[in-house]
Amino acid sequence: MKNSVKTFLIVLVILAIVASTVYAISIKNKNSASTVEVNAAKVEKGDIVSLFSTTGVVESKSKQEYYILSPTKVLKVYVSVGDNVKKGDKLLELETQDLSIQYQIAQKQLEMAQMQLDALKKLKEKQSQQSQVAAQIPNTSLPQQLPSGESTVQQPSTSQIQTSSLSLDDQIKLQQKQVEIAELNLKNIKQNMYKQQKYVIAEFDGTVTIVNAKDNSYFTSSQFPAIAVEDLNNLQIALDVNPYDAVNLKEGQKAYIHFADKTFEGVVSKVSPTATKVITQTGGDNVVKVYVDLLNNDGTIKPGFNVDVDIKIGEKKDTIKVPSEAIVSDKNGNEFVYVVENGIAKQKKVKTGLAFDLETEIISGVNVGEKVILNPTSSIEDGTKVSVKGGKD
Repeated sequence: MKNSVKTFLIVLVILAIVASTVYAISIKNKNSASTVEVNAAKVEKGDIVSLFSTTGVVESKSKQEYYILSPTKVLKVYVSVGDNVKKGDKLLELETQDLSIQYQIAQKQLEMAQMQLDALKKLKEKQSQQSQVAAQIPNTSLPQQLPSGESTVQQPSTSQIQTSSLSLDDQIKLQQKQVEIAELNLKNIKQNMYKQQKYVIAEFDGTVTIVNAKDNSYFTSSQFPAIAVEDLNNLQIALDVNPYDAVNLKEGQKAYIHFADKTFEGVVSKVSPTATKVITQTGGDNVVKVYVDLLNNDGTIKPGFNVDVDIKIGEKKDTIKVPSEAIVSDKNGNEFVYVVENGIAKQKKVKTGLAFDLETEIISGVNVGEKVILNPTSSIEDGTKVSVKGGKD
């Protein structure tokens, strides 16, 4: 009897121990299940830089392209692609037309027109003198004589003067127009003589990048340049920027150009005052042309290359900052962070300043040294138990 009671008590103690152990494990698992693991980073103080990132095409700031709009014979090509030229060097020799004979003929035509005009004016002057004399002599049956003993003067027998339908005044006006036409013709020939270009000359020091013309051949294309020269030591990057982003860009801002694992310095040299429309696969977009000067090229970057560009649009020194991935906002535009305090997530409203892809300035709301949760999910609320598994310390 005593042994049975003893055995029963032992079994009872064992069951109590097992129950206590199971209860402790369940409590631990319950607490563990309600704790969310998070990544966190410390609130720091330091410098923060805001960059606008885009891509662009490299081009020469100095580029001479010579187009031939009408078929012209190229007599000689003096250079080849890759040649370095100096300002004033001959690039092409073109066939020109001899206009000297046409110019001489035009000169003679102007002289003849002027002589005919002078003759008409003299005729009018004589007629005016005869009228004055006739008014002073009484009417008789005798022929009217001029003081010089001459009879009434007849008009010259030129086709311009013998125009029965026109008065002498009208004939003079008509001849004045003929003189003006002759003057314009002479001026036009003279201008064509000046416009004719026997040689295409390099306008600056540079490198020949295009040669489409050939010796003793007519060049007939107006779509492609006959020859092109570029200054490969003076490059810029052309950017097509969305108008909403362009408002943050200004001349003089620093830029960083990335290509082939290298970074080069640059500066914004020009922001177009207007937007232009460019054709894309989806239709048309309005863009603002922005140009960035390349300052320290070592020969790696060449015209026509596509490069990545970062433009510094803002900078703050010695300011409180957090990783941008810690910032969350509600539907009203309020911004928050979750700070870890004694294993509990605490929601804090913050006021932000300069923002960048990686970092954001905090004007108020948190203090240096506090830990903020990165990329907080919907499971994180004010009061949620959390455990930091890593992060940016």
